[in-house]
This record gives sequence, structure tokens and C-alpha cells, in this order.
Amino acid sequence: MKKLFSTAVQIFTLLVFTCCSKDNAGGSSPYPSLLKGTIYYDWATEGILKMSLPDGTGGSFIPDDSKLNNFDISRDGKWKLTAVNASTYGQYDVRFTISDMNSGKIVEEFIYNSPAGNSYCKGYLSPDNSLILVTSNDFQDGITILKRNGEFVARIVDINGERLGINESRFWLPGNNVIFTHGKYIIKMAPPFSSGTLIKEMSYQDWGKLTVNQTGTQFALSIGNHIYTMDANGNDLKQVTSSNFKESVPEFSPDGKHLLIGTNYRSTGTLGYSWDLKIIPNDGKQYNVDSDATNSREVIPVIWRGKDKIESAGGQMIWR
Repeated sequence: MKKLFSTAVQIFTLLVFTCCSKDNAGGSSPYPSLLKGTIYYDWATEGILKMSLPDGTGGSFIPDDSKLNNFDISRDGKWKLTAVNASTYGQYDVRFTISDMNSGKIVEEFIYNSPAGNSYCKGYLSPDNSLILVTSNDFQDGITILKRNGEFVARIVDINGERLGINESRFWLPGNNVIFTHGKYIIKMAPPFSSGTLIKEMSYQDWGKLTVNQTGTQFALSIGNHIYTMDANGNDLKQVTSSNFKESVPEFSPDGKHLLIGTNYRSTGTLGYSWDLKIIPNDGKQYNVDSDATNSREVIPVIWRGKDKIESAGGQMIWR
């Protein structure tokens, strides 16, 4: 690996949100009309669920499957990618499948074998749908870039001789650039993925869960117990949530004007966590996401139409 570092509103006020109200049960939308897209999230033994906005209707997206490593939805909402543990005795295979969201027709499908022989690999579609970023929970695997038909492109295993970690953020930017965290650094790599640029050195001990909006201009991340945003060049860091508990796993809305937040983030056992889903405006202001906060009228709980309980998640979340 070459030496790499070159230094490089709308506020919606909901007077009262009661999902057991006549409006919610009778058919009118419980959400502001400018909230668009579909939220996909993993919850316990219910598999991958989805809820469309602004109508608030929800349902199953992918049934519960212990062999599903992860899923992804293309930025244009047309394709679904799944990574499934397809191992047999002595053979550690991962099956990647890209299918059409409307017809279910398979667009691409191939078997991938990681350098570490790891069957728990995950995949993410590039913004132009031409590449797949592959990660795993093994230090030997690093970050692998494949063409969408499975053909090998590149592999990033270390930065200046130091191995990449296994619990770090890794995702795509427009132009098929890759962003990832490594130790206290946020790093960007452009094709052909042989050298990178330091975006920011973080001075916090507890930070991560980095994500980006679809235009690649803004990051969201957790620092300590709360959510922050900053420009994609590492400037203008702002705290945007507060509460008596912990927030994590932020996701941008498709237009970047809102953030989906995991609130009341709590442990559910060894390496397991769960959280409640809420939406806040992404306007640079700070919002208290406690349920009884006096300034939380702009904070929107994610509740299916006809239900009266906030939705919870315990795994992957996507907003497309």
C-alpha cells in the first residue's frame, strides 16, 4: 500500500403524534408530505422490514433468514443486493445476488470466497451500480472491490502497514470513491484504490457509525452518546441530537433534509444492540430526542399507520 495521507428546513411541527388517532387509522398520512422514500430495517426474528413515507405503511421486505449476511438497495431504488452464507462442508462460500426490485428478476449472481475463508461477508453497491464493496469480520479480508459480476478489482488490507480493523465504517461516495474509518482517521480512496486522502483526524475516544448523504457532501456520525454532522471535507462539526440516553446509527433521507436516528440505543446481550427509530430535520440545529422533551415537537417517531408503538431495530438500516 502506498503512503497515503495528502491533507487534503424545513422544520415540521407535529402538534400531537398519536398513531391511534382517527387520521392514522382512517387513511390520512401521519407524516409531513415532504418526507419521501422507504425506510428498511432489521428487527429481531421479523427479518427485514420496510415502511414507506409519507403514507406510513409498513410490511415485510426480506423474511427472517439466519444465513443473510446483509442487504443493500441501489441509490436509484431499482436494485436489491443480498449477501448470503452459502457455505457447505469445507467450502466457505458467500452468494451475492443482485435482483430487480420490481420484478424480482436476477440481474447478477456469483459466489465469492474471501482470502480468510470467511463466510460472513457483506456487500454494498456503488452509486453507479457498477461495483460492490465487500467487507467481513476478519482482519485478513480488509476491503475488497468487485465488479458487479464478481470480477476482482482491488483489495485494501492496510494503511501504511497497519491492518484495517473489523468494526470500522466503510461506504461509497459519488464517483465510486470509498470512505472508511481507520483508528482515529477518516480516509477517502479514489479508483484505482492504491492511495488515499486524509479527510479528518478525530480527537475523540468514542466515535464511529459514520455515514454519508447521497450527494456525498455531508457526513453523520456518533460521538460519545449523541449524533453529529459535518461537511464531507471534515469541517463544520455540529451536535444535532441530545437526550438522557444514547443515540447512534444515523441515516440520511434520500434528499438529505432529514436524519433517521437510533434513539435509546441499548445493549441486548453479547455484541447485540437495539434502538428506537426517530426522524429529525437535518438543518444544523440540535434536537432533544427524549420522548418527553419540551423541544421535541419536530422529532418524528417512526410508527406504522394503524399502530401505536414506535418501531425498533437491531441491525442494518437504509433509507432510499
